[in-house]
Amino acid sequence: MAQPSPPASPAAPPALPSPARAASRYRAYRLPAFVLAATLLAAVGIATVVGLRSFAESAQWVEHSYQVIAEIESTLAATRTVESSARGYRLTDRPALHAEYLASIPAALSHAAQLIALTRDNPQQQRLARDVERRMRLRLAEIDRLMELYARDPQQSLISGRTSTGTEQMRALTAVADAMRENERALLAARDLRSDRNATLLTALVVGGLLLALSLLALLMLSLWQENKRSRALERESRQALAELEASAAERQRLTERHRSLSHYAGLLQSCQTLEEAMDMTAHVIADLIPQLGGRCYILRASQNLAETAARFGREAIPSADLLQPNDCWALRRGQVHRSQAHDGGVRCAHLERADPQRAAAGEDDPRWSLCVPLVAQNTSLGLLCLSGEHAPREADLALVQAIAEQLSLAIVNLQLRETLRVQSLRDPLTGLFNRRYLEENLQRELLRCQRRRLPLSVLMLDVDHFKRFNDTHGHAAGDALLARIGQLLQELVRNEDIACRYGGEEFTLVLPEADAEAAAQRAERIRAAIAATTIVHLRQTFGPATCSIGVATSSGERDTPQQLLQIADAALYRAKAEGRDRVVNGDLAVAGAQ
Repeated sequence: MAQPSPPASPAAPPALPSPARAASRYRAYRLPAFVLAATLLAAVGIATVVGLRSFAESAQWVEHSYQVIAEIESTLAATRTVESSARGYRLTDRPALHAEYLASIPAALSHAAQLIALTRDNPQQQRLARDVERRMRLRLAEIDRLMELYARDPQQSLISGRTSTGTEQMRALTAVADAMRENERALLAARDLRSDRNATLLTALVVGGLLLALSLLALLMLSLWQENKRSRALERESRQALAELEASAAERQRLTERHRSLSHYAGLLQSCQTLEEAMDMTAHVIADLIPQLGGRCYILRASQNLAETAARFGREAIPSADLLQPNDCWALRRGQVHRSQAHDGGVRCAHLERADPQRAAAGEDDPRWSLCVPLVAQNTSLGLLCLSGEHAPREADLALVQAIAEQLSLAIVNLQLRETLRVQSLRDPLTGLFNRRYLEENLQRELLRCQRRRLPLSVLMLDVDHFKRFNDTHGHAAGDALLARIGQLLQELVRNEDIACRYGGEEFTLVLPEADAEAAAQRAERIRAAIAATTIVHLRQTFGPATCSIGVATSSGERDTPQQLLQIADAALYRAKAEGRDRVVNGDLAVAGAQ
């Protein structure tokens, strides 16, 4: 018997063409791919926004640290102002100095309070700030005690001032302030490290997300292009949008990098020790960030009548003068940014090269442009940033130049203030000689050096004879002129290695390294004779000559101390006065040691 044939199987569907099968296969992945690409772009955007906010917050904390550091310096400067005005009043008895002393105390306390307020976010720094305030109040109390003692007994006040613990108090205050400053700098370094790490992570996230999103979008556009012309048109539009997105991301990344570079530049400026360092760094930063621009930095002299070139960068499209007067620059005249370009009718500054006469005769516009940015801080003109280029600049570049100018202005003010404070802390303003603080710091060093080399060292203590009578007769202004002239004479008569100081009032001290007793006595005699032969002219009147008494102390042993030398020289000085003044008397170390 024949077996039945098997049922016929259903006909298989016709095979799709290869492109159709690919389109059908890709169509199932379009929506997930689109969702994933959109998610990635959103994540990139969110990460960018979060990163920018993080950078802004980091910049705020950096600015906060700079404010704390500046307030530390202001607190120390205010304390020194109180100290110097009180000392000046006790030495000169001038009412203006007493008024300055009373006015400077609230300012010092205000700076200390502001420092405490600024550090409320950091318990460790706030403890140090309160310690600064406490030590400053101790110093102010000591100064007030000396002022009250001066009101009762001026002579006793001077003696008490020499033995006061003010120097130790000020050193302790400075030490605490230095600790605070180092803590803030450590915080700055940590924040810079965290910012760099966040920037690297953000860059990796943005680049990775964009690359993956670009890959998905490319696949989607390829699929759409295979379907029809409309899909290809949409693909072209997507590519254009993608290019804009890439440009926006690149611009955003470039701005972020510029912001980081500007923050780094601001931090480096605060570490510059000299104005030349700040200028060279500024020129290097501008040349790196905006290489298409060229120009120079000017610094105004102290007389404010001439600006000198301090640094150059790039190639100047419009050459500028090496020296210029403030009236030659519209930016310095008006205190505002001045930009000039021929096609928009801008007026070019006088210190810049004139327009090309051949091009002007032919009626052609000069495409070159210039930008002058004044360096101004605390309502004071400090200099000028002059730039020029062959083509119109971007607004982002101009904003970057102005930000650099603001940072540079603050750095110049800080450097000038630092130099002023350094000079004031070492020099006597009336005579130009070193002050007593410099003497105390360097006499010990020179004495130890001479003792190591087994060389002698001599100290001269000089006092103007009858100076109080001279002041009472001719006035304090004439007395100041006499002291200034004596200081000038001492600077002319000492060697480069000698130390000439104003010890206080009409007393002067000279440290003569490697000079034995005989050489010191000869030097003292020459100084005495020079002062005795000197007259001064004040208010068209001639005064003098004045005489002086000099005490000499010479060290040749290894156990001598600066205090012994000063005491012996001072005792010899009093003996010179007791013996009739206008003479030189040698002190005796053996007698001082026995005492």
